[in-house]
This record gives sequence, structure tokens and C-alpha cells, in this order.
Amino acid sequence: MRASSLGRLVVGELRRSRGALGASGFGILAGTAALVFFLALGLQVRAVLLGQVFPLDRVELEPAAKPEPGLLTLLVGGGRSPAGVKQETVERLGRMPGVSAVFPRLRFAFPSGAFGGAELIGREIGTHEMLAEGLDARLIAPDLEAGLSFEDPLRKPGAACKEDGDCEKEQYCERASGAPEGVCSAPVPVVVSPYLVELFNKGLAPAHGLPPVGKTLIQKARGITFRFQLGVSMMGKARAGAPRSAKARVVGISPNAMDLGATVPIEVVRRWNQEFHGAEAAGSYSSVVLRMERPDQVATVIRMAEAEGLVPRDTRARDVSVLIAGVIGLLALVAGVILVVASSTIAYTFRVLVNERRVEIGVYRSLGATPGDIGAWWLAVAVVVGLAGGGLGGGVARALAWVIDLLAREKLPDFPFKPATFFQFPGWLLAGGAAAGALFALVGAVAGVRQAARLDPAKALLDP
Repeated sequence: MRASSLGRLVVGELRRSRGALGASGFGILAGTAALVFFLALGLQVRAVLLGQVFPLDRVELEPAAKPEPGLLTLLVGGGRSPAGVKQETVERLGRMPGVSAVFPRLRFAFPSGAFGGAELIGREIGTHEMLAEGLDARLIAPDLEAGLSFEDPLRKPGAACKEDGDCEKEQYCERASGAPEGVCSAPVPVVVSPYLVELFNKGLAPAHGLPPVGKTLIQKARGITFRFQLGVSMMGKARAGAPRSAKARVVGISPNAMDLGATVPIEVVRRWNQEFHGAEAAGSYSSVVLRMERPDQVATVIRMAEAEGLVPRDTRARDVSVLIAGVIGLLALVAGVILVVASSTIAYTFRVLVNERRVEIGVYRSLGATPGDIGAWWLAVAVVVGLAGGGLGGGVARALAWVIDLLAREKLPDFPFKPATFFQFPGWLLAGGAAAGALFALVGAVAGVRQAARLDPAKALLDP
């Protein structure tokens, strides 16, 4: 059968049976709309959570926790410092298959605080308990704007000094505890995480009447310093060294920075840990960040790292990934049930239509139409109904998503990482929705198509 003849037959059938076919196609529309809607929601949620909040292409490993010491052990001073990751272990991790880069982390091993911000937000704010860690500059450098550096200021030390007044205006005197003199140093560079900025902007700032901190304000902070209070906090003093302060400056925002706290060059933390805690706190790393070539290699690398006595420090990314996959799968199952019901409706509709067209089919067969021609006719009708339902379903899903985004912008308050849209509609998803509609329509129409193709023309004409 020629394509033009097939097209005329399909168009004619669609016109004559538009009511029945439209009713059965509505189920395809509803199922496809639900499928596309849920998948678009899942894609965007996954992109925000696993792209911004819990990156899935890297994993942080730390030594496995040892049994908690008993109370008597702590009272008599028998507690031990947490185990660290040695440099040779870092090198072995870097040679593991699937690992593209290894970046050590080193947390503060002493109490500290941080105060400042008067020039930036109008009044001084701070905390007596500051969390901070050191990180390799290679992991932070790509996130900084041109002209900014995340390196230890003592790589280029200034003149000898005994107090801040001996140094230039922007510098301070970096003098270790007990040292007769120090050297003038530029403020220690600090980066913060987008998570911390979002938490401050959407939670702390409104509660305390403070302006939000964005990239513009962070850029303004390049010329504004704050103070690290080293060796003392509300919880007590460090085991070594004398409390002192050090100048610091926020130089940027990086997703690689610690979630809640300040991130500084690792050489700075190594030096301060040795001063306030001892050599053992500076001779190894607190944890290591492994950057993966592909996200699906994380699980394999974690199993290999267990042989080194290392475990994931944070399993939220994997947990969230599994949760998202489970929820999306459940919602897709609901959409699939709708499509199956629609498919059964199409099956019934095509059986009825084939019975109504018995005589017409018999005439075509008697005039030379083959069973394949009859099958192609009804299969084409099913494909058109499925594609139309699937395409319209994708449009309905987009329209519904637009309404929800509009309501979210007007009704939902700001919260950390609130996206501009809650949905993601790549081209392949819309095309896949139309294809799914066509597939379920075909599956539903198969029985009716076989019935039409096998119809005996003589019997159809003599017994209409």
C-alpha cells in the first residue's frame, strides 16, 4: 500500500471515530502528562540536591571511628587524638582506578572563634566556637575570580615584627606562641560554602535584621578583614600555645568549602595545629576528598578505601540519591499504571471499531488488500493517537509545572537553595513522553489489529 493511500485511510478513520479515539487517547494524555511531570520534577530535584547541596562526583573519606573511650579513661587523661590520614595513604588513594584527583583536608585541632563584619553589615558579629579546616588551594582556585588567591600568606612573608603596629596597614604580625618575634603577614584567605551563604541569607539574616550576603557583598569584603581568635573558645583553651588572634579575609564562595565554617589554606592549619595541639595534629590529614571520573565509580572506590581503614565521612549524597531514585520510581510507577489502564481502554476501543468496520475491511480485502495492508492501517491509527496523546501530555505537564513555579514564587518563602524552577524539561524527556504514548497505544491496539488483519473477507461480506 502506498503511503498516500495509507494516509487517506488513517485520516478518514480519525475523522469518523474521533469521539471514541479521543476518549481512549485521553488516558494516554493523562498517563504521559503524569510521567513527564514527575520525571521533570525528579530531574530538577536531583540537579539541585546532588549538584549543589550534595555533590555526587566526589566523596570524602576519613579514618573509621574507634570505640569511644570510657569515662575513667577520659578522667585520667588517657584519651587519644583522632587518627589521621598519612601522606602515603593519600598517594595510594590517588592511584586507585576511577580517582581523578585527591585533596587532603585538615581540620582545626584546637578551639577557636571568629569576630568581625562591622564594616560590611554595620555591626560586629561572630561566634565563640568557630569550625574551620584547611584545604588544598588546587581545589579552591577554580572557584575564585581573577586576581584572588587562596595561598598561605607566609609564602611571601613581610618584615620581622613583634606586634601588628610594626606591619603595614593591611598586614598583621603572625607571631607563634612563645616566639620572640614574628613576620608581617597578609590576612589569611578564607572561602565559605554556598550552603553557609544560603543558610545565613534565608535563616540567620532575617531573624537578626542583617542584610543578605551575596556575591556582590563577598566581593566588597575583599578589603574588609575579620579576626580569628586562636587557641581559646567558650569550651576552654588549647592544650598548647597561648591564645592570640589572626587577621583573615573572605575571598570567595566555593562548593568545595566546608558546609558550616571557614575554609583556609591547608598550610595555615598545619602550622596552627602544631602550635596549639602538637606535632601529631600536623603530621597527618583529617580526611581526603576524592574526585571521581564518573559518579557511578564512587561505590567501588569506597569499597577499595575500606582496606586503608577509611570510610565515607558523609553518606548524605548516596542516601539522597537512593531516596530520589526511589521516589521517582514510585511516581513513575503511578504514571505507568495510568498508561496501562489507557492501553486497555484503547484495546477495547479498537476491538469495537474493527467489528464496526467488518464490511469495509472485507471490501478492501476482496479488492486485493493484504492482511499486512489492513494491519498497517490500524497500527498507523494507533500510532497517531498515541503520539497525539503523548505530545499533548508533555504540553499539559509543562503548563502544570509553570503554574506550580508561579505559585511557588508567590507563596513559598525563601529557603536555602530555592531554585528558580522546580522542573527540568530536556528535549529528550518530551520526545520520550510522546514515544511512550505511541508505544502504549500500539500495545493496546495489537489485539484489534490482529483481528482486523485475520478477518476472512468472504465471511465479513456474507455475515456483516
